Amino acid sequence: MVRVEVLVNYARQSRLGITLAAGLWLCAILTALPGSATPVLDAVPTLENIASRLELSAEQESTLRPIFQDRKGELAETQSRLQSATSQQQKREILREAKTQADAFNAKVEGVLTPTQIPRWRELRSQTREKVKERADEKRSSQ
Repeated sequence: MVRVEVLVNYARQSRLGITLAAGLWLCAILTALPGSATPVLDAVPTLENIASRLELSAEQESTLRPIFQDRKGELAETQSRLQSATSQQQKREILREAKTQADAFNAKVEGVLTPTQIPRWRELRSQTREKVKERADEKRSSQ
């Protein structure tokens, strides 16, 4: 019984950590990027990249395609809303909504992946976050 409780607690902590990391990542990207929406769209790896790196089946790829298209639209809308926000309170609310959207996106993607693909997906997301962060740092230092 104790072992089950330990496993349940570990699972909760893992999900919480991933959720927090995803939220912080999204907040950092959305607040650090300048006006154009293109860099934000780069924050989601392309489906083609994922398909090759995760060795997706044709069925997985067709299931994920609309999920990725929706996510790109959400990111573009979020970026637009952030640019037009007039107060810090509005920006915080937009970022909270964006975090919820990011969590839902990751849950949908992981729901399609196999257990062996999920760790590779998380690693790919981590690498993508690092690249976006580097681009934002470069852009900030050149201004």
